Amino acid sequence: MKRVQIYKWIIEYDYNKTKEFYKDYHLITEGCDCINCKNFVEAIPVLPKDVITFFESLGIDPRKEGEVSEYCENEDGTHLYGVFFHIVGRMISGPEVWTKNDVSGTVNSLDKDLYQIANFRFGFTNEINLVRDGFPKPILQIEFEGIVPWIISEGA
Repeated sequence: MKRVQIYKWIIEYDYNKTKEFYKDYHLITEGCDCINCKNFVEAIPVLPKDVITFFESLGIDPRKEGEVSEYCENEDGTHLYGVFFHIVGRMISGPEVWTKNDVSGTVNSLDKDLYQIANFRFGFTNEINLVRDGFPKPILQIEFEGIVPWIISEGA
C-alpha cells in the first residue's frame, strides 16, 4: 500500500489492485441505462485533464463501477453531478465527507472545504455504499461533485 497526502487526507491505497478491478469491470452504462449515466460516461473524455489524471493516479477508471447522480442542469447547459468510486485503501487521517446528525442520520457534507480541481471537488469517506461484488478489501470511498457538460442528445 502506498501512503499519500491529498489535501487534508492521508490515505493508504493499493494502486495495482484498484486498477486491476477497474480493468475487468464493466462500464457504468452496462449496469444502468439512464440518460444521466450515459451522459456521464460519454463526457469523461472532455473533462479537465487534471481531473482524469487524479482518477488515474488512484487506479480508477471513471467510466466504470461508480455510483452516478445528476442533480441539476445549470443555466449554461452543463449539469451538476455527484459521483462516488471505491479504491482499495483506507483513510489514515482527514475529515469525513459524510457526517452524522441527530435529526436525519448520516448526511453528505460536500459543502465542506474539499480538494478542488477545476469545477470538481473531492473528499474521502469510510461510509462505504454500493460496493460491487469482488471489490478487494480494504475499501475506501471517494466522493466528488462537479460540473459536467451535456454530451449526448436527449433521445440517446
